[in-house]
This record gives sequence, C-alpha cells and structure tokens, in this order.
Amino acid sequence: MRCRFVSWLTSCVLTTWVVAMHPPVALSDDNWLPVHPGMELRLFATPEARGAIAVLRLDPSLVEFELGAAITTGHSLTVEGWAEALGCIATINAGMFRMDDRRRSTGLMRDRQVVVSSFLHPSYNAFFLFQPKRPDLPPVRFADRDQDPHWRSLLEGYFGAIQNYRLVGQRRAAVWPATGRRHSQAALGMDGSGRVLWIHCRPRLSMNEFAQVLLDLPLDLTDAMYLEGGADAALFISTPQGPLRFVGDYAAGLPATTNDHFWPVPNVLGARLRPAPGVPRP
Repeated sequence: MRCRFVSWLTSCVLTTWVVAMHPPVALSDDNWLPVHPGMELRLFATPEARGAIAVLRLDPSLVEFELGAAITTGHSLTVEGWAEALGCIATINAGMFRMDDRRRSTGLMRDRQVVVSSFLHPSYNAFFLFQPKRPDLPPVRFADRDQDPHWRSLLEGYFGAIQNYRLVGQRRAAVWPATGRRHSQAALGMDGSGRVLWIHCRPRLSMNEFAQVLLDLPLDLTDAMYLEGGADAALFISTPQGPLRFVGDYAAGLPATTNDHFWPVPNVLGARLRPAPGVPRP
C-alpha cells in the first residue's frame, strides 16, 4: 500500500481535482506516510475546492531547522534550489518579503547564521522559535506577543525566529477576519505533541477560510502562522522515491489563469535530519 501511495502521490501533487466534502478528509487510506525518520506526510481534500492541503509533520527531536537567505547568497532560488544549496531534505517559504528590498522579510527573521530582518512588525503577533541557545529549552516553540507577557525573553532564548500573522489563537480560534482575496497559502503550525507542521494549500481560500479548514483537520493543531500566499507559496520534499513539489496558484481575480511551477523566493526554512550524537554537522 505504501509503495502504491507514493507512486500516486508523486504523480498527482501538481494536479487538481474537484472535491466537495466537509469536513476535510484524508485522500489516502494511510494516516501518515513516513518519508524520512521524523517526517510524515498526509494529504487532505478541501471542502468545495479544487486540490488538496499537504501537511508535512516534523519531529523536532529528529529534525533541525535552518534559514536559507538571499541576503547571504546574493540571489533568490526556488524552494527546490534552496534545498540543494542548504543540503536540506525539505524546504518551505520562511515568510513574506518586502517589495522595496526582496531579500528582506516583512517581519523579524533570523537564525544563528544570518539576520534577514531585525524589524519587529507591529501587526505580526506570532513567532516561531528554533535553534535554542541552551540545551534545557525546547528545540522549537511558538510565542504570541498578545498572549505571552514575557515574549521578548522567549525570543532571546533562541537564535532562530520567524515572525508573521497568527492564523490560530488561544482556544483554537481562527483570528483572521472573514474577508480578503482567495489564494494558495503556505503556513507553519505546531500540534499538541510539540511537532512542527508545514502546510501547503493549493486551493484558493481566504485566510479565514484556511484557518477554519486547518482547525477541522485531525492535526491536533495548537498554533499556526501564515508564511506566504499565491504563486510564491511552495513546499518541496526530497524522498527516496523521488521529489514532491507542491506549487502555489495565482490569487483569484488576477489575469493569469494557473501556475504550474516554482518561483524563486528569497527566504526559506529548511529541514534536515539531526546528526547522530558525536557526528559533526556538514
């Protein structure tokens, strides 16, 4: 069953199909498909939309995270190109970029190797923190500027930080207004077991619709933040059976009809397997 599903998945991730189901349901008989140690993938149909939501679930005890940034290389790459450049097995958008300087993110973004932007955006309440400075800290965590009174001290405990809009707030509530243009979306979340969720939604949904769909999925979702939208939203996974490419579509109402390829992006979050104890990082 696993081999048949991998073959089907590899051939279908760039296609769309019509579904009309509520709540969203899994598109395979398997719960989660292991793609690497600490990495599992699942696809979900979306209600009254074309396409699917892909969720890559990552165990931070087995997987570590790193930024890829055009500010260090001088040029943007596709998420697939970034995976090769970083030596990572999966990559996703790290966040939105500024229009006046595409290399810079619109909110705080940094890790132990690079500071993409030190700007704390006044409207972005969610922080994803990684690369802890002390071994007693969790390998990853979310912080909320509205709900965590000591959020600044939480940020100081981590080399890695990404700031963006929060999609899901306390008590699993969608916090985005029920307005806005529909488009593909990439997001980052965490579940109740502390696992990281990389989420790619090809169907065009508003941010409120997207948040509601995520809450309907059997993900045990506790936190979620927006990363990128439209044709720039992208997820790449390298597997032993071949690459998996999840490509975003143009926003509704634009003259272009559909997008079928990755676009270069300036900043990505990469994932690789943690080295065994005593083995140096490459």
